[in-house]
Amino acid sequence: MNKRTKYLLITALSCFSIIACKKESIKSVPTTDSTSIRTEALKSDSAVINPTDTLIDLVGKSVIGTHLLSESKLTPRLKTLLGTDYDQMIKYWNTETPFEKEGEILHASGCKQHDCNTYSYDLFIDIKNNKINVYKFNESKMNVFAEDNFRIVLKDSLLRNLNIKKENAKIQ
Repeated sequence: MNKRTKYLLITALSCFSIIACKKESIKSVPTTDSTSIRTEALKSDSAVINPTDTLIDLVGKSVIGTHLLSESKLTPRLKTLLGTDYDQMIKYWNTETPFEKEGEILHASGCKQHDCNTYSYDLFIDIKNNKINVYKFNESKMNVFAEDNFRIVLKDSLLRNLNIKKENAKIQ
């Protein structure tokens, strides 16, 4: 990839990040809207047994709006996976991108509002294998939390975006 193409790619991704970095504020969620239905569906056992029944519906939705980090069937798994880092993730998941799906992988990211360079998280859910990975970027360091030591194989745009994030954080 030549220098000009790389520069244009980084510029385009930077512009996308600025546009995507907005805080979603939820004042109240009616009990009958689609967000509540998805949240209730996540509380059922089907999210653990067959996550494709409920998790695919998250595409385009926010983590904050669906209460995925705090009130879903995945919450205990995230608490176990992250340990003491869980509370920090909840605290700093302010500015976010909605869920996207690539292949069998769901991805969303969140960061500290007005300071994405200091605290940033990427949440990956492997629908097929029912595994979670969380990438934590903290002050030029990256920690990977892999459920059951299962590293989700990232490809295409997910891998490119992760590599750009690592490069911006000066992580090898």
